[in-house]
Amino acid sequence: MAMKFRLIERRNLGKDAATAPKKMYAQAVNNGYVTFNELCDNISELCSLTSADVKAVLDRMNYELDRNLKAGRIVQFGEIGNFRLSVGSSGSVKEEDFSSSQIRKPKIIFTPGAKLRSTRTNTSFEKAVPMTVTESVPCDLEHVY
Repeated sequence: MAMKFRLIERRNLGKDAATAPKKMYAQAVNNGYVTFNELCDNISELCSLTSADVKAVLDRMNYELDRNLKAGRIVQFGEIGNFRLSVGSSGSVKEEDFSSSQIRKPKIIFTPGAKLRSTRTNTSFEKAVPMTVTESVPCDLEHVY
């Protein structure tokens, strides 16, 4: 199945901005939303665990991920990939002038595993058909950003 995209016009930030101030760029069209409960139900269908068991395991994995990232460890999440914290700071001329208050909020870096990397490589694209005025799309306002 191909991932759908639409074209939107945006300001051109490239070197040719003087000759083409606006250009068309691709934007992914999401094909729905999978809730945590749906994900747990789908996983439980494929194994002998109940949905509650899957939720408990994932909840504990989240706790362990948090605990180990705070301890400065890289967390390997099986074939999914690795998580690690990355920090940046403002600079100091001298080492003794540096304070931990200069460190910015850490970022969580995710490095996908081989399967997810191949997903990025093997994804095909197709232009989304614009909706007509008469079509309606269910909207979950809780997840609109």
